[in-house]
Amino acid sequence: MQKTLMSKKLLALLLIVTLLPASLAFAKEDEKAENEVLKLSLEDAIKLAEENNQQVKLSELALEKAKLGRQQYRYQDRKTRDLEDEIRRQIEWWNSLGDEEKQALLEQEGFTPPFDPGITSSFEYTYTMDLLEKQTDVAVKLAEAGIDVTIRGIRFGVEAAYYGAISARDNRLLAEAAVERYQDLLRIAEAKYNAGVVAKTEVLDAQVQLAKAEADLLKAKSQEEKAYINLKKLLGLAQDELIELTDTFDYKPVDFDVTLEELIAEALKNRIDIMSAEGAYEVAKLDFDLNSKVYPSNTFIYKEKQHAMEDARIKLEDTKASVEAEVRQIWLDFEEAKVNIPVLDKALEMAEESLRLARLSYEAGLVRSVDVAAAEEGLRQVQLQRSGVIYNYNLARLKLENVVRFSVSGAAAISSEASPM
Repeated sequence: MQKTLMSKKLLALLLIVTLLPASLAFAKEDEKAENEVLKLSLEDAIKLAEENNQQVKLSELALEKAKLGRQQYRYQDRKTRDLEDEIRRQIEWWNSLGDEEKQALLEQEGFTPPFDPGITSSFEYTYTMDLLEKQTDVAVKLAEAGIDVTIRGIRFGVEAAYYGAISARDNRLLAEAAVERYQDLLRIAEAKYNAGVVAKTEVLDAQVQLAKAEADLLKAKSQEEKAYINLKKLLGLAQDELIELTDTFDYKPVDFDVTLEELIAEALKNRIDIMSAEGAYEVAKLDFDLNSKVYPSNTFIYKEKQHAMEDARIKLEDTKASVEAEVRQIWLDFEEAKVNIPVLDKALEMAEESLRLARLSYEAGLVRSVDVAAAEEGLRQVQLQRSGVIYNYNLARLKLENVVRFSVSGAAAISSEASPM
């Protein structure tokens, strides 16, 4: 009897020892599966995008190419001038010789007396080199600004996409909450019907409303998935990578220390599209100025260069006007969203109270389920409107911070599928 009991104890102990590693393995697998979800704050997402994005390297390479072009032109200019300096020294040497020495050298086979070709003093040379200097300087300036614009553009795109994903996620949570409320309403309707208090239509109405809420939830899930697809693409992540956004999405009032006029002035000074248009105008103007010193106003070349300069000037003015219009529009979007949020906060309080009273009235048999459904729909619409306005506010704030460097028009399309509106 004791041997049998001992054998059972040993068998149980052996079974525990055998299963323990497996249990630990399962625990580690669970821990690993949990750790596979990549948690991302907004700053984490921006850093990840900058690490995986090759555009910064391409912008830096563009700057190196622009600087190399400037060095090549300067090297060629210096080399040509050094050659002419050497020729002038030879001419001075030749002029210092006596007639007999010159005659002796001229009688030597293959000897040619030095002469000044006048390369660097010719119009063709000075025209080409002056134009190259302006063109390469403009190219370097744009390439330097391009690096900053590229970095800011990456941050802007990721932040906008991150906001869109958060907004889509919050809309999905709102849709889930609505489904839960309609499920409660259906349970109440079924209980009242079973008690003989209401007609079958009350249950049917509740079922229809629940079906609509479930359809809205499916749509919200689809929009959330699209927003996450877009964000993962910008971050350079695989589409099957599981991510969790840790930042919240809410209204954080921001008052800019600068006025609209100051923003416009900053944009006109720092926008890369304006820099590009200014550079094109400067090159065209220099081209005209150089040629106008040689060619009369009644020549084809004079008119051609004059038209090119005027074309560049008009394009510059048009670019400035477009930039100012863009800044003003985004400023208005920002101000509109900022004003609408407190209004919707009050509307949300009223909608929540209306739904609470409607549910109490329905439970007391004073109203029908369709009345509760109407209050529920009113609350959902206000929630979506508030979510949309907050999204627009944050996006407009983000645009205002970047519009002074580059164009952000149409940038909302980055997360258009995630937009709650």
